[in-house]
Amino acid sequence: MGGRSLAPFLLAAAVLIGACSEGANDVPTAPEFAAKPPPASCNFTTISSLVKTEFGASSTESGLAGDMKNAGAQTAQGTSIGYQILASIGGKYDGSQTSTSNASALTVALLKCMSIPAADVPGATVFDDALALSGAFGVKAPNSVGPVTSHDGAWLLEPPGNQTWGSTLPTGTGPILVYGASRTDDGSFSNDESKSNIFDWSTLPKVTFNDPGVVVGECTLESQFVQHNAAGSTAEVLGFVMPSCFQEIALREGEPRTFAERMFRLFAPAPAYATLLTSTGSGGSKRNLSPFQVIGPTEVNLAPLFTWKKAGNTVGKPFVPTVEYQIQTKAGTEFLQDYVLIWLEALGNQGAKVDVCNNWAYTNANGVAQFPTAYLNKAGGYTMVSKTTGTSSKPGVVPNADLPSVPAGSSVNSPLINVKNGSPGQCVTFHPGDDLPEAPGPNGFKP
Repeated sequence: MGGRSLAPFLLAAAVLIGACSEGANDVPTAPEFAAKPPPASCNFTTISSLVKTEFGASSTESGLAGDMKNAGAQTAQGTSIGYQILASIGGKYDGSQTSTSNASALTVALLKCMSIPAADVPGATVFDDALALSGAFGVKAPNSVGPVTSHDGAWLLEPPGNQTWGSTLPTGTGPILVYGASRTDDGSFSNDESKSNIFDWSTLPKVTFNDPGVVVGECTLESQFVQHNAAGSTAEVLGFVMPSCFQEIALREGEPRTFAERMFRLFAPAPAYATLLTSTGSGGSKRNLSPFQVIGPTEVNLAPLFTWKKAGNTVGKPFVPTVEYQIQTKAGTEFLQDYVLIWLEALGNQGAKVDVCNNWAYTNANGVAQFPTAYLNKAGGYTMVSKTTGTSSKPGVVPNADLPSVPAGSSVNSPLINVKNGSPGQCVTFHPGDDLPEAPGPNGFKP
């Protein structure tokens, strides 16, 4: 009886030890190379001195600094050890901040000795901001889950759903350093209404996340939409995703007491606070990281991606080119929200009653709706009117029933088009006031 009662405790201890040892080595490794003299930018003496100042001469991290030197600069083993020390920095500064200058200098020194392109390593002031109370700094291994959260709990970066970080990363990627900093808005970030500060997320190594990307979320405001100002590209408002925002009490676990506990948290399969979700927050998915901000779009507008043909249209035959619209915010920023309903109407120049067949579509993940089978059922001259409901939620039609509501802007009228006689066939039409139709198929329409 007594022997059996010890088994669960022994098993739990074995799991904990295994998690720590496995986590510390859970890095895809390339064949090791013989240790080489470090490049001029890598200085292990500097690392040793900064580590002793930060953690103490007898600390586990100080021993790791010696192990890193023995492994050699830019080696897989040395890089893995560097991430362990970076994880300790993240754990130490996850709360109220004092001076960050030594820790930020240590971060730069470590990265210069790891297999990170030298040109990608920013200056220490970047990490001063990341380690500050409004910044974010954390290491994520491929098998870990849960967010990297800013120290004040406002912003987070996380895999979608219950996926691991490894599912979002290119094949063969090991641990990554996730960091970010808050900055104020000078008024130039968005032409729509700004609702939050700006947060600039980055990773080292720099990665392009797998589709659909990682979730970028803000947790202190009522649910709105997030604008992304992509580097080297135009601004975009992301489709809404509810981030896994947690109550403040859940974000503040006690400081880990040992190095093994820090490593266990780093590689643990699930966060301890997973049941304490809040009902507010704004988020969107993105494959590449740049600055983000919560904005309040006040209406959804339509921008045509085609030109109506004034002649050559025929009853019963789909319009050519295909009718296609991009949704935008009131300020004209591309809106990448899916499941926004758009429909077409026709106004006859002599008051003739006419239906547009197959006249409704939903936007895809790029905020684009297509009408590949839309046509008119009567000949004549018509003005085509394109309308939208704006963002809306309906269980069974719209997958995310908690979508923030943004009303429709003005309808869009075409020039007068002429339609020749033809065979209309069976005509299925959506009219305002009808129940929302089913979600579309791959081509943007499902009858």
